[in-house]
Amino acid sequence: MASFFSSKTLSIKGLGIDITPIQRIARLIDRHDRQTLNLLFTLGEIDRCQAANNPHQDYAICFATKEAVGKALGTGLAGIGWNEIEVDITHSKLIINLQGEASIQAKQQGIREFLATWCYWDQHILVQVVAQ
Repeated sequence: MASFFSSKTLSIKGLGIDITPIQRIARLIDRHDRQTLNLLFTLGEIDRCQAANNPHQDYAICFATKEAVGKALGTGLAGIGWNEIEVDITHSKLIINLQGEASIQAKQQGIREFLATWCYWDQHILVQVVAQ
């Protein structure tokens, strides 16, 4: 049987997946001010989500991505601040930037990048993250 991937070209360090109901995040966003939201989201994420065509969906994407990154790290978000994982939603992909303890954990595991995708269905966001 032929293999499509060589162990030299693909080195998966972790996988993470998360499903988030958009309505759950919408209630959270609508109940709290910017300062409180900054406990979960970076100021950049807040600015980008507020400017989006569908802010609640973008917030849900950011939230689910943070959860999936924690799973890909193998630690969950234990010891990692929510603001240490920043998500930038582009037209074609999710860009993930780590700071602080999240960055330290990734470096300790030899993780150099995260590949992430998301999809929407039935008022839910599903995010998949591969740590390489």
